[in-house]
Amino acid sequence: MKTTNRIPILCWLSLSCLCAHAQPTNGLLTNAKINVKGELEITASKTSSATDFDWFVGNWKIHNKKLKTRLSHSTEWLEFEATNEVHPILNGIGRMNYNRRTVDGKPFEGMSLTLFNPTTRLWNIYWATSDGGFFESPIVGSFEGRIGTFYVKEVFEGKPIIVRAQWDITDPEKAVWSQAFSPDQGKTWETNWIMTEERVVEDMGQARRDLLKTDHSITMPGIAFDEKGELIIAASTNSSPHDFDFLMGKWKMYHTRLNKRLVDCKEWTEFVSYDEAHLILNGIGNVDTYTTNMMPTPPDGKIKWGKLFEGVTVRLYDPKTWLWSLYWVASNVGAVDPPMVGSFENNIGHFFCKDTFNGRPVIVVFRWDVRVKGQPIWSQAFSADNGKTWEWNWYNVLERVN
Repeated sequence: MKTTNRIPILCWLSLSCLCAHAQPTNGLLTNAKINVKGELEITASKTSSATDFDWFVGNWKIHNKKLKTRLSHSTEWLEFEATNEVHPILNGIGRMNYNRRTVDGKPFEGMSLTLFNPTTRLWNIYWATSDGGFFESPIVGSFEGRIGTFYVKEVFEGKPIIVRAQWDITDPEKAVWSQAFSPDQGKTWETNWIMTEERVVEDMGQARRDLLKTDHSITMPGIAFDEKGELIIAASTNSSPHDFDFLMGKWKMYHTRLNKRLVDCKEWTEFVSYDEAHLILNGIGNVDTYTTNMMPTPPDGKIKWGKLFEGVTVRLYDPKTWLWSLYWVASNVGAVDPPMVGSFENNIGHFFCKDTFNGRPVIVVFRWDVRVKGQPIWSQAFSADNGKTWEWNWYNVLERVN
């Protein structure tokens, strides 16, 4: 392994520890030890989990401070900027990230493969660069609370050393990574690289934002009930099994979502997701899969970064009633919601169901506005008074991707 090229992509160190000179540790390593054979033994923390890197998924801008020379009592630091792009892989037990920067006027890219071993409960982090094209020996460790510590034995300038990488995610929106070398089996450490990362959230832009609001020119269909209090829903005269054909394919979705519902909340959260839809049942149905790693969650409605959220919608057309039934199931629930039932009229679709929200009976409506081809808009509203008034709580606009 070429330790001179190792980049501290997957470790954080608290700011109080970030000094360039050797730091005494009384010979202690975190969840690791040197055995009688001189080998490095690493054990997982009691809380080590496959979710420990969920926070890391997304895009980051990085400010680097790198010691000019290592293990030479240098106090001269080089500073430069970089970016990180991080994706979940392998159903959540892995992360792939790409570190990009410019070195001497030329583009540089590093790739980190972070894998959780469910047997040992240890994370193994592999690193490769555009300069080498091979994986270095993995750096191994786990998180203890908000601090992740990872080790590997290497050789630097002909001498054996231990490399330590740490993540400090006390603030997961502004994480800090560092790398340190120890030439004396972990008794003292010299920190030689510090990366301060700040999450970058894509701005949907004002043009999209202007679309994500209630269009009061669209008339809400009236609500009717039978003698048992159930919704009476009739199909439009031009309802068709082709009404959702526009949705087939791959999409990027820009959302704005009310943080709290039916409590006169005024705060909204913006986020992005991806969707892929295809036809089923010889064209009278379709399925789409919705994914995001920035799903807002109760109780505050704020984004919980990194945890993969998936949803599946199954839409079925009944040729006898001409009605569509929309079934939704989410990865955080694992049960199918009551179907949303309705149809399209003049490129506007309304779909209704009775449900409960925080113990209160509500009527839910989905609206699809497909009057502008190639830019469908979806929205959701709740009514707590049988359709007399509506609170719109979620909007998204879709843009097709290849």
